[in-house]
Amino acid sequence: MNSRKLARLDTLIEDRREKGKLQGATIVVEHKGKRVYENHYEPDREDSIYKIFGMTKLVTSLASMILYERGELDLWSKVSDYLPAFADCKVASPEGITKATNPILVKDLLNMTSGIVYSGDFGEAERSMGRVYKEAKIQRQSGILKTNVDVCNKLAEGYLAFEPGTGFRDGHSADIMAGVIEVITGKNYSDFLRKEVFSHLNMEDTGFKIDDSKAFRQAVLYRSDKSGKVVRAEEDVKRRLEMETPTATAWFEMGGSGLYSTANDLAHFGQMLLNKGSYHGKELIGKRTLAYMTMPQLNAQQLQSFDIEGAAGYNYGNYFRVLTDPAMAASNGSIGECSGDGKAGTYMFVDPAEELIMIYMQQIEGGCDYSFIRAMRQIVYGAI
Repeated sequence: MNSRKLARLDTLIEDRREKGKLQGATIVVEHKGKRVYENHYEPDREDSIYKIFGMTKLVTSLASMILYERGELDLWSKVSDYLPAFADCKVASPEGITKATNPILVKDLLNMTSGIVYSGDFGEAERSMGRVYKEAKIQRQSGILKTNVDVCNKLAEGYLAFEPGTGFRDGHSADIMAGVIEVITGKNYSDFLRKEVFSHLNMEDTGFKIDDSKAFRQAVLYRSDKSGKVVRAEEDVKRRLEMETPTATAWFEMGGSGLYSTANDLAHFGQMLLNKGSYHGKELIGKRTLAYMTMPQLNAQQLQSFDIEGAAGYNYGNYFRVLTDPAMAASNGSIGECSGDGKAGTYMFVDPAEELIMIYMQQIEGGCDYSFIRAMRQIVYGAI
């Protein structure tokens, strides 16, 4: 790669810092197995630990495929086969609240086509999930709900936004998927990940909490003020993002948003993807399973509601965004490039055709600025 062109990343970042839109950050670029660019912007450092939020889903995808490949997970099975409370889901629609006609299938969880939503104020489904989620947290902390599986069954009380299988919506699907994995394996999700994923990928700094001995390495969390400049986040921001006690055991090991990690750990994950399921000679999944894991899955009907920011030209499957139409995306990337992001602004893409990985880490409430993400991608691809 052209190092002179890659240096434009520095210019891009420093311009953003000078305007007050960014403080700490990390960027890593790897090409054909070599690290061709790396920079850390103060106060962040090489070993800074970030909450990766939605990028947790990529790890949950791999965990699911490990069980899939062993024949222990049938993607056509009903979620209620593992979590019985999902046998009686209700759908919130303009016509009212009705019993779901379609069962939620495991593949619906993996493709975000289940109808399960996050808490919010957009529609009755989000409002009902908000109430149920608050109750679940209180009941877990008081001991009424004793396990992650109990929490998953509790979340089944929230209304669905549509009939399972008929649309797309980002929500708690990956959190529920982690519960399914717990039922199958009989292990806490964190223990399963540690044994089957993190130990093989040398992801020593990744988990649902930060070890006390590593707490000083946690990246500073910011928020944007009214002028758009970033300032250090106050305690109420940390509470909103459930980051107020990062060294404490998580009340719910969320397969969709709960992990902390580092740029280096994620680079190991990315190299496993490029190596078709293997890392340093250890095969986590086979190449055909990896190919299925990272292929587009949404059908034409589901794609109509795949309208999340930055998704033009992309399809989705098994928690990965997959580039299918570079022209529609206005991207100089490759068909088949897959990516994920997190709501505090972490982002990574892996391009098998070019053997290319880019990882960007920040911690700002409000997440990715996709104009900025596109600019970084354009610079990286332009350097090939």
